Amino acid sequence: MSQLPSGSQTPQLYVEDEPYVEDQPISSLLRSLQNAMSAAAAIDTERRSTPHIRFREAQNTKPVHKHPGLDPSRASTGVVWTTERAYEYGFLDNPEEWGNLGQGAPEVEDTIPGAFHKPTTLDISVSSREYGPVAGIMPLRKAVANLYNSHYRQGKASQYTWENVAIVPGGRAGLIRIAAVLNNAYLSFFIPDYTAYNEMLGLFKNFAAVPTPLDEEDGYNIHPEKIREEVKRGVQVILTSNPRNPTGHTVKGDSLKEIMEICRGRCTLIMDEFYSGYNYTGNCDGSTISCSSFVEDVDEDDVLILDGLTKKFRLPGWRIAWIVGPKEFIKAIGSCGSYLDGSANVPFQEAAVPMLEPDFVTREMAALQTHFKEKRDYVLRRLQSFGFVFKNIPDSTFYIWLDLSHLPDRIRNGLGFFEECLKEKVIVVPGIFFDLNPSSRRDLFDSPCHHFVRLSYGPRWETLKIGIDGIERVLRKHKALPKDFVPASE
Repeated sequence: MSQLPSGSQTPQLYVEDEPYVEDQPISSLLRSLQNAMSAAAAIDTERRSTPHIRFREAQNTKPVHKHPGLDPSRASTGVVWTTERAYEYGFLDNPEEWGNLGQGAPEVEDTIPGAFHKPTTLDISVSSREYGPVAGIMPLRKAVANLYNSHYRQGKASQYTWENVAIVPGGRAGLIRIAAVLNNAYLSFFIPDYTAYNEMLGLFKNFAAVPTPLDEEDGYNIHPEKIREEVKRGVQVILTSNPRNPTGHTVKGDSLKEIMEICRGRCTLIMDEFYSGYNYTGNCDGSTISCSSFVEDVDEDDVLILDGLTKKFRLPGWRIAWIVGPKEFIKAIGSCGSYLDGSANVPFQEAAVPMLEPDFVTREMAALQTHFKEKRDYVLRRLQSFGFVFKNIPDSTFYIWLDLSHLPDRIRNGLGFFEECLKEKVIVVPGIFFDLNPSSRRDLFDSPCHHFVRLSYGPRWETLKIGIDGIERVLRKHKALPKDFVPASE
């Protein structure tokens, strides 16, 4: 046997981070080899599985016939993709038989105790037949400014006016307008986050999007230190949802205040606050959380806030949203609407004005929070009985970021779990869609979001129970329920 040169070290073989050394017991070597073989088998299974193949096909579409000037390969958002897959299983034919826990919208029926009944008819004025102002009608812009001043800026010298508000036809349109006015800058976004950011970040070339993964062990929280690191490395724009989609957590209080202070004068902060009404940290008293509470000067602090009627007023079909920020930003955002989306629907803008009376909003949010917290608690209770463990209880939104890592191989990743749920007429959103990957620059095979799905408790009670019952059947089929599991007595 050849000898190693004098002074050299014995080479080490690493398997699953376990080094091989000469005096290692044979049992340890076998265990390491088994671990490596199991990992290889899991990777091979995942690469060959139908849901993963379909996902990769959707991400790499190559048209058989190329139409001049057309690129049909733009990937759809997670909710759209999962819904299209559900159509193949009959969802379109009998949606009432399904538990759609993938939807990103709340229930819209007038059945929530204490909530006001939405208009069923509109008084359409003659003036609303005209083209509307691209930044929105004056009465609604004033109403939004008054709402923010009343809820978040009592006693502060700097107050919002109508000039600090732009009305836009939905949150996505708001994001597109903001993206259109950004300059040549690094824009930081966090993983995981809202799926629709993905296409917007990949579409525009006037800024460079930089991914920033958050720590799973820390509940994917955004800490001030993380923001300080981003600013230190030269990031000029930060985009995030708060409350956070998909994790259901909120940055609030001193942490939110410190983040605002770090960004002041150094970085533009884009805060998607569409879920601000779904706040369960205040005993469901109708209070909401907004970074506007910590803005010092409404025209100097580089903070842009997105919100609207979509989530908190449960009116996604109206497409009425707003951007609140410095006048100079708002003027540019209003102007670019003339070539991007035109303007928001004027009759719906007029109908929205009385809904934004501050005391009325507080009462509505209290009813909303009480109802959705009850649904959250029901879903968590059922999932915990199935053996799922929650290190951090979601305190906002209507989403649960469900960790599948303890389940059998077939349903341990989001796409596999999603496929099995379809067989039981249940829709969830695989976690990989929240690992934002603008322009598909990264390989997502080892995504940290792979072993998660997002569940929505936005749907009405009947749909919610159908969905959770379906998940129970999936787990039972794969023998993944706890030995002491007792079915819910409902």
